[in-house]
Amino acid sequence: MGEPNGYQQAYALLIVWCLSFARIVLIMVQAPIWGSKHFNTQIRIGTAVAMTLCVFPTVPVPDNIYEVMEARTFFGALLTQVGVGLAIGFISFMVLAAAQFGGEMLDIQLGLSVAASADPSSHGAINLIRRLHFYLAMQLYLLLDGHHKMVIAIWESFQVVPVTHFQMPGNIVEGFVSAAGDVFSIGIQIAAPALAALFIGQIALGLLARVAPQMNVFMLSFPMNIGIGLSLLTVGLPYVCQLLTQQFAVNQDQIMQTIRLMAPD
Repeated sequence: MGEPNGYQQAYALLIVWCLSFARIVLIMVQAPIWGSKHFNTQIRIGTAVAMTLCVFPTVPVPDNIYEVMEARTFFGALLTQVGVGLAIGFISFMVLAAAQFGGEMLDIQLGLSVAASADPSSHGAINLIRRLHFYLAMQLYLLLDGHHKMVIAIWESFQVVPVTHFQMPGNIVEGFVSAAGDVFSIGIQIAAPALAALFIGQIALGLLARVAPQMNVFMLSFPMNIGIGLSLLTVGLPYVCQLLTQQFAVNQDQIMQTIRLMAPD
């Protein structure tokens, strides 16, 4: 191919911008804060456009960018950036998913899952403790500058992974499986104090039912479970905050490791 003219250079830069936008918007679909249903689609797309305009001047232009000018190769490159964006966004959301899973377990054990209230922002019914853990995790994420670190990770991804490249080595797949398993592990750790107290309380009620059969232990269990669960939830909030703080730091390392694994060999 000869020396590209001005039109081809401008078209190549437009392709780089489109590929960069595809990666960023797919990250924001799942990333904490930006991926929340509290933001409508217009705000999310507008933020992705603004972020792309800020990042675009520093995006390296790949050597094979002129090979992507054909429609078939362009859509292939677009799919690669969809894969990169989804991979980064999936890893970044794991801690919030774990916090919500822990709250969901407590809602079920306390019997609050039947008292789910309508949440206009998510267009559905959300359980109470799950929502509490979600907002708690979001506040910690903001206090720890997680949103700023996410922007840095997005910028770093363009420096490491070209906009026309995507690979999924076995290490990344293993990391995804491990991160999905950590969601359940962390969620159980979050709910563990209250779950243990509720288990002991159920054993005590079972013994009480054997000693005093005339008592209506079943009806007594509802207020007792809620009282024990909410008390342990309140006492254990500092522990939950400490655990989530540690996991956010670990998650930031996982994001950077995922980006490095997708780099060209």
